[in-house]
Amino acid sequence: MERSPFITPLFLSLLRKTTVESGHLALLFAVASCTSRVVRGLPASLRTSRTSSEASSSPSLLGSMPRIGIRKLLSSMAVIQTGEPILKLFTVGPVACYPEVLEAMGEQMYSHRSPEYIKLHYDTVERLREYMETGNDVYLFSSTGTGFMEASVLNCVRERMLCCVNGSFGERFAEVGRAHGRRVEVLEPPLGNPVTSGMLEDALKEHPEVEAVAITHNETSVGLINPLKELAGVVKSHGKLIFVDAVSSMGGTEIKVDDWGIDVCFSSSQKCFGVPPGLGIGSVSEEALKKSEGAPNKGWYFDLKLWQKYHDQGRGTPMTSAIPQVAGMNAALRMIAGRGGKGWYFGLFKRRNTKIREGVEGVGLSTYPEEGYESPTVSCVNAPEGVPGPEVYKAMRGKGFELAQGYGALKDKTFRIGNMGYIPDEDIDMMLEALGEAVSELAP
Repeated sequence: MERSPFITPLFLSLLRKTTVESGHLALLFAVASCTSRVVRGLPASLRTSRTSSEASSSPSLLGSMPRIGIRKLLSSMAVIQTGEPILKLFTVGPVACYPEVLEAMGEQMYSHRSPEYIKLHYDTVERLREYMETGNDVYLFSSTGTGFMEASVLNCVRERMLCCVNGSFGERFAEVGRAHGRRVEVLEPPLGNPVTSGMLEDALKEHPEVEAVAITHNETSVGLINPLKELAGVVKSHGKLIFVDAVSSMGGTEIKVDDWGIDVCFSSSQKCFGVPPGLGIGSVSEEALKKSEGAPNKGWYFDLKLWQKYHDQGRGTPMTSAIPQVAGMNAALRMIAGRGGKGWYFGLFKRRNTKIREGVEGVGLSTYPEEGYESPTVSCVNAPEGVPGPEVYKAMRGKGFELAQGYGALKDKTFRIGNMGYIPDEDIDMMLEALGEAVSELAP
């Protein structure tokens, strides 16, 4: 049976365990499916859901279940269920989605060439440009952020580039460059330490032939954030292009694309914005587009000049868009704007992150990166002495919380706690209480 992404085992279990009038139930399925698919496991009279338009035209349904009721139901889906227990998400991506996002994504599909989509597309792009503080084009790839990583290399680097590596995702950028035959110079400080402006200055003096510098703003694998503004200043003083992997920072902390001179700045939907995976977000400068003009062997899907052509013609994208994700991103941006804008959202991340790190310290643990460079979106936590990081992860799953395991070289030494996406404050309190219990239980 083919299901809508929202017809999950958890959703079905909620319906089975909850007594509601048939009108309520029909509306819930209208929100969750918005199709005419048949759903198993329910009484025959309720198996066929109405479309969103049918549900919205029914006064009896809307009158008996206000919009806020839908959001409360959707907010209960900020957990995953793989049998028992139900797990609350503190992952580093994909993350729990905001109810407003799930609601927007539950609409019936429409063509990516329709006026409805074109309006949605360009409204989303303009909101992202404002958020990123740029006048550059913003493109929406039907991929993760790694698609932009590959596009930056294919379009803008002929022979050589410099990659700043603070962990596994900086290494990925270097691997992408090598995979396409580019010579990659690497600037790699000790693990857990940031790239400093002095280090980068020395590297560019040593390798003046490089055409571009790739920087991972927020290295998710070690929970570290680099001083992007200062690093960007160094790169531009040497007249090089700068590519910024902002996958786990965009949305959660300040990025000023134009003021800092960033040529390609990209992210993914499934991190700070609390939208499901499948949408790459990236701004591209005029200089980067000029580099793309004569680039050989850059392929078709990630040809930035092709994307510029469709963007300028008002056609959105060269190929089918990930329409539900674009709708979800639009809803997330509207939600942020409605609650106080970027300042409010950055403050939310800072408050969550501070609370988590203080809670981690309260149970006798510490974070991995150099002090002062801790990520605002993910905490990389040193495992208790004598206890492998994966054991903490498993113990927390047993208590109902999905954290993230350590990554790469730190897999056995750490575990990670994300604070991206939809996380009610009370869930943080419960998670920290469970972490204290787990640490005590695992003590050698």
